Amino acid sequence: MFENKSQEQYLAKFITPEEANSIARETGFVQRSGGKINPYDFLIAMIFRLSTSVPPALKLIGSFLNFDISSSGIHQRFSSKATSFFKSCLQLIIMKQLAFGECISTELLDPFNRVLIIDSSGWGLSKQLQDVFCGSGGSGSDASCKIQFCYGYKTGSILLVDDTKGTMPDQKYSKNIGAIVEAGDLLLMDLGYWSFTTLHEIDTKKGYFILRFNSIVNLYQDKNGELLKLELPHILKKQEESSIEFDAVIKGNKKNEHINIRVVAFRAPEEVVNLRRKKLKANAKKKGRTPTKKSLELCAWSIFCTNAPAKLVPSNMIRSMYRIRWNIELIFKSWKSILRVHRSNVRKNHDRVKCELYAKIIYAVIVHSIHHKLQYYAWTKKRKEISLDCLWKFIITRSESIHNAMKSSIKDFSKLINSLFPLLMKTCEKKHQPSRKTTLQLINEMIGDDEPIKISCISNGYTT
Repeated sequence: MFENKSQEQYLAKFITPEEANSIARETGFVQRSGGKINPYDFLIAMIFRLSTSVPPALKLIGSFLNFDISSSGIHQRFSSKATSFFKSCLQLIIMKQLAFGECISTELLDPFNRVLIIDSSGWGLSKQLQDVFCGSGGSGSDASCKIQFCYGYKTGSILLVDDTKGTMPDQKYSKNIGAIVEAGDLLLMDLGYWSFTTLHEIDTKKGYFILRFNSIVNLYQDKNGELLKLELPHILKKQEESSIEFDAVIKGNKKNEHINIRVVAFRAPEEVVNLRRKKLKANAKKKGRTPTKKSLELCAWSIFCTNAPAKLVPSNMIRSMYRIRWNIELIFKSWKSILRVHRSNVRKNHDRVKCELYAKIIYAVIVHSIHHKLQYYAWTKKRKEISLDCLWKFIITRSESIHNAMKSSIKDFSKLINSLFPLLMKTCEKKHQPSRKTTLQLINEMIGDDEPIKISCISNGYTT
């Protein structure tokens, strides 16, 4: 797969026994050397043998450790110090893997520094944990947890994994996004992250964004230095074309605070329109509201906004580029269906819940890193892709051998992964019909929509 030396450096980025033991002392998880718990053994047992075991019983945990310890002894180890230990290990692994991401190259994505995708996923927990993991209650869970996740599509590097209360709205959390943005980055976000403050910070840092239009936001057009409001439903209703593009401005609360954007809209098929309106009415009814006329009218179009110039994000490719965001949905799907990150039998000990969660996420980071290595090799050499779902299933069935190799040494772990490489490439190659291009193939071959018609707008919403 790689030269042995570089491969060992790559695998050593996860965590070494020395690093784990040092973190254990810093966090107070162990007070002295030679104690009953070996931090590194405890960590990798939780990662490779128990992450997919629901429930990971205390006796089962003890059976994977190289020392005799009672169930109550293990239970006592799941403390706030253990939580700090697992979280610090996760943060170290995330920080180290940032230096090992080779870029997948395509003409359309190469101009961007990074292509970042951010999204969240949440799930319910035991009601007894609601003091720590607050839920929404009512028809929702009394206790729930949410994961905020951001990764670089081109490099496979994970930049952010943050667990929050289930009641934390994505829009409120979006204020943290600006801290990781660099000049030349392209961010792909879900509608839930729409926040003028966040978008303005991205724009100010000379980064770019693509996201769907928020129907409650007002659009303006600059007419001789004056910002005139646009009536978007009226503009779209007058169009005969299947897709249009126009320049617009979104305003902030502060004086002279605004962002220049491009709006690209595609007419939706009738069956999609009806489905959207039905869903919109159902969600509004659930909240005791009535959907606005504007929202219902805008269901007839798929509308995207970007602050990137057309030379970076061509109008006919904006929808294909935004589809990259669905990769994060596949990641969450594998976390839940295979890793079962949302499952726990713990009822009271919130520290144990967090330790299990961080162990599972560490496993996810490791698998995600291996996936990108394989993906980079397959794409660069053969223009093929690797299925994340197949890779997960392949690795899960070999958790025992991976655990034993990791316990032995990084060299043995490297040797095992290298020996599995031919089978990995053969078994995990993404299969699809030649007529159905993957998102990466669409982008690489510049396959998009018909070129939208560029229009200009006047203040009352009519087009010229």
